[in-house]
Amino acid sequence: MSPGFPRSLFETLADMIDADVEYDETQSGPSPGVDPFKAGEADLGWICSTSFVDLGMRGSEPTIGLAGVAWVPDDPDSNGRPVYFGDLVTRADSGIETFEDLEGVTVGCNDEISLSGNFSLTFALEDRGLPPNFVNRVMTGGHHTSLDLLIAGEIDAATVDSVVRTARARADDRIADLHIIERLGPWPVQPLVARSTMSAEEVAEVRRLLLEATSLPEVQAELNAACLTNLVEVGPDHYAPVREAMDRFIEPSS
Repeated sequence: MSPGFPRSLFETLADMIDADVEYDETQSGPSPGVDPFKAGEADLGWICSTSFVDLGMRGSEPTIGLAGVAWVPDDPDSNGRPVYFGDLVTRADSGIETFEDLEGVTVGCNDEISLSGNFSLTFALEDRGLPPNFVNRVMTGGHHTSLDLLIAGEIDAATVDSVVRTARARADDRIADLHIIERLGPWPVQPLVARSTMSAEEVAEVRRLLLEATSLPEVQAELNAACLTNLVEVGPDHYAPVREAMDRFIEPSS
């Protein structure tokens, strides 16, 4: 459930822990009221931190916990930390230079659950005292789709995962030429989560295997291709900023 990242990355990491992979590239995490971990349909998941906070930190009966592994973006602004941004971008000739220039324009967002592709914009509007309808928000269904629509001139701006944008820009001059209005964040990267009924020993073994595998050539190749450098250990405190933001602005899902 981390749309925009290469499938081969997850397949290679799954091989390291002898796991089967299923994809849901339509959104960044389970929809409200849907919980594949509680239902026993998933043991592990790479999901947006907003979903981790909602299912693992905000309710009285959490259904997931951290597996304790996150990736580090190949981005100088991340400064070697497992953090990323919602890159608010537009075409260089759009005339949009600042956040305030977005008033009334159409902004492409990934999906309603996405931190970088939606919530980061929500939080930025709230922090500036601006109403949600300051921009005309359109859900595109994916970071790459947002970028494609922006290039085609069908939307005026987009907020996208900074890692996905940077990786795409390396191979596509049209993306490299986009104007970054602002980098919203930094925010904690997407965590690997485990269903809460997994034993501590099982989760610790998954974490050990993945952290040890980060230096293997085949894993490094996949990380590099995805504009990532390595995997590191993280704890719940790393995701406190997301919880604090959601507690301020978002009601817990039932």
